[in-house]
Parts: sequence; structure tokens; C-alpha cells
Amino acid sequence: MHNVFMVQSSSDWQLPEKSCLINFSLLKEIYCVAPFRSFSIKYVCNGNEKYVVNGNKYDVNGGQYLIANHFAEGFVEIGEAVKGICIDVAPELLSEVVGSYRRPDTRIADITLDKFFNTNDFFENKYDSNQTNVGLMLRKLESDLEAETHEKPVFSREFYFALAERIVADHIPLYKELNSTKSVKLTTKKDLYRRILLSKEYIDAHFRNEISVLTLANVSKLSEYHFYRNFKLIYGISPLQYIIRKRLLFGLELIKIHKTTVTETALLCGFSDVFSFSKAFRKHFGYPPSLTDKAI
Repeated sequence: MHNVFMVQSSSDWQLPEKSCLINFSLLKEIYCVAPFRSFSIKYVCNGNEKYVVNGNKYDVNGGQYLIANHFAEGFVEIGEAVKGICIDVAPELLSEVVGSYRRPDTRIADITLDKFFNTNDFFENKYDSNQTNVGLMLRKLESDLEAETHEKPVFSREFYFALAERIVADHIPLYKELNSTKSVKLTTKKDLYRRILLSKEYIDAHFRNEISVLTLANVSKLSEYHFYRNFKLIYGISPLQYIIRKRLLFGLELIKIHKTTVTETALLCGFSDVFSFSKAFRKHFGYPPSLTDKAI
């Protein structure tokens, strides 16, 4: 259960279900059923894998990963040489981590407390590896595997414990956000959350530019008010407040790390002038940008 399997073709994918294992794969030109044997992570080191999972399309490129549980169904298409890592985590292990998190006072974790990870409620999705706890672990694993030339690495139970803990940690805020929507039907809730995520990702990529609520609503394919209301329900702040927060955090980084002037920072962050930047900065952080180096 702790060995690494070197997979060369889709015919080698007949592996145990609901167990902990790792596959380091070298594949190309395949189209087949995507194997979600347990709680599965599909990490792409180099290349591109195209998935259709539960009716949703995902282009997973190098440095990204798809995560889904054993209730997921779909297909994967690879049209070029792809190097990747597939990790299966036993469902019971995820449930045990959840049980320990929710009831740390008990001697034995109650796996029935897991109402999310190993149910149809779980939200499968694609992530960038540099933005999550799981992703950072995957990047290190990729580096370790690339450095291994003579023997296959052996992974202890502690590896899977640490990975399961990171999976749960990454999904705690997501679970809260998903359940902030007011939709009753699970499929509607997931679809709505997925649409709002698209708008958040758009903001994360373009926050330095002028962005209107109408633009974000169009990205989400929702009406303006429906988008605005659900964004605020999920993230606790309005889209404009989220954009300003992104700009200010970016500004703080520019001043502290790159030592840019306040005027340069204001323009680089997307503010119209230094005065509006300084006012927003002081309101958010409690001190003016000019005193950033002196702030504790």
C-alpha cells in the first residue's frame, strides 16, 4: 500500500480501490474513464490533462491538480506526453481526520462525523499547487521523485496522515463558503458556488485593473444582483471590498519586499491616485503606508 507504482499506460490503472497509494505516471494519447478509486488527487507535473468530471470540464496544466472523491465519474483525455502524480487517500482516513478535528476530546475518532469528504456533497475542483497546503506538498513530492534515480521511494503512513490533514485544512473554508449559498438543491448549490469561484479567480488575476460588477456577473453568467448577493454571502464582503483588499495586500507586499515608493505603489495597485490609496491603506491596516517598515 505504501509503494510507488510507475504507470506507463492506461492498462496499468487497475489498482486497489479505497486504499492509500501513489502512481508516478508517464502517459500520452489516451482517452478513457478517469479512475477515482478512492479520494483522488490528479497532479500534473508537465503537460496537460483534460477531464470531464460530473459534467464539468477541467483543463489541468503543469503545476495544477484536480481533486475528487470516489463518487465522481468522468473521463480524461491526454493528447501529448504528460508526466503526473496520482495519489489515492483511503476514504476512512479522511473521515478519521475529520472526526478528530470535530471532536478532539474523544479517544477514537468518530468517522460518521464526516458529512462532506466521502459523500456526494464533496466539491471536486482544480487548484494551482502554489496556492494550497496540498499543492505545496505535491510540489515537494514532485521534486523528491525527480531526484530519485535508483530506487522507488517508500511512503509511510505518516505521509498519508500529513496529506489527509492538509486536504481537510484546505477544505474547511471552502466547506463554509459552499454552505453559505442559500440554494436547497445540492446540484444548484455546487453550480452557483462554481460560478462565484470563476468571478473570484477573475478578480485574483485582474484586480489591478478596473472591474465592474457587471463584468464579474458576466464571468459568472449570473444577473448582477444575483451575483453580488451570492458573492457577499460566500465571502462575507462585497466584490468591491474584495478587490480593494487584494490591491492593499499587494501594495503592502510591494512596499515591504520591493521597497517601492507610496506613489509608485498606488499606481501599481490600480488606485487612481496616492491619496485614495493612502486613505484605504490606513483604514485597512491601521497605519499609513509611509510607516510600513516601522509597523509591527
